[in-house]
Amino acid sequence: MILATGSQRLRDEVARIAAAAGITLEVLPTAAAALTRNPEVLLLGSDLAASGLPGRRQHSRLDPRGSETILVGTGQEAGLWQDAARLEAARVAVLPDASAWLAEFLSRRRSHASGFVLGVIGGSGGAGASTLSCWLAHEAAEQGMSTLLVDGDPCGGGLDTSLGSSEVPGVRWPDLADVRGALNPVQFVSALPHVSGFALLSGVAEPADSAETGYSEEPSVDPNPESSRAVMDAARAAFTLTIVDCASTRSGQLLLSCDALLVVVLGRLRPVLAARSLHRSLGTGVPKAAVIRGPLGDGLDDARAADSAGLPLAGYLPHARNLEHAEARGLLLERGRRRNIRRVTGQLVGRLAPELAGPAAAAAEARS
Repeated sequence: MILATGSQRLRDEVARIAAAAGITLEVLPTAAAALTRNPEVLLLGSDLAASGLPGRRQHSRLDPRGSETILVGTGQEAGLWQDAARLEAARVAVLPDASAWLAEFLSRRRSHASGFVLGVIGGSGGAGASTLSCWLAHEAAEQGMSTLLVDGDPCGGGLDTSLGSSEVPGVRWPDLADVRGALNPVQFVSALPHVSGFALLSGVAEPADSAETGYSEEPSVDPNPESSRAVMDAARAAFTLTIVDCASTRSGQLLLSCDALLVVVLGRLRPVLAARSLHRSLGTGVPKAAVIRGPLGDGLDDARAADSAGLPLAGYLPHARNLEHAEARGLLLERGRRRNIRRVTGQLVGRLAPELAGPAAAAAEARS
């Protein structure tokens, strides 16, 4: 394990954590020196955040990152999360509070591989990221993959509504909002509701206080970054594939946890331009590709729309009428069974299959 820092305090803190995890720690003074070792996980001290990550290996396809970066700092420092976003770090560990989590994370990384996390995000409002996320999770489960679908906006109304699963027992985001430390992957799997062959972590479909008024006296609270990180680490250990329905303004740590992103782009001029702007704001650290959603505007085809958004084309999703009606009735998955839809979702899941071959064994071990 490589730690890049010039801070003696961080050296001492991380050395204790590495010892607890049974990890041999090597400390280097600069990020450039650390990256020459091509580490699987790079612990980057917050004192070096300003210098960036020179020479970081980039990827051009839907595959996991080369070096996973964890920004390590202390609770007295401001701006850690902003630095993490700028550096496209996968995670942040604020010490000493995150010491137990970091020790558990490093120990698991030593013992077995992780599952793959695919984010699906709308290039503009109403693009259909939630719809595609549900269809992809269903398709992956149909192909025999151990799959989890995660609602990336825990306060956004809940995927339970779209899937007709509000009555299925199991934990939802509010039950995990205050999680600290590590989650047991086996217990995590058993606690989740399962829908049509895949596990689901949804927000709340309706307020618990009043089903009649539709309003709760207490405002919903997003899970804190530590809770989200614990959930995603458990998901990686337990599932071959985790699909995150990302909300661009609220997904935070969930976005940072993704190994790749599919951007759903409506095939018209303004949504294409909005997707291009989103693509730039997300940076280049995670591989991204576009799924163009019909109908197409004048003068556009799927390839041209993806190119205009600055993204490689992953697939074209044909226009499906009356989806709102199907969603309101909890019949979204049934609509996704149509041949023209399954042709696309099957191709998208098929592209991930080589990347999932390794994590499949680790996920099976975690569930046993």
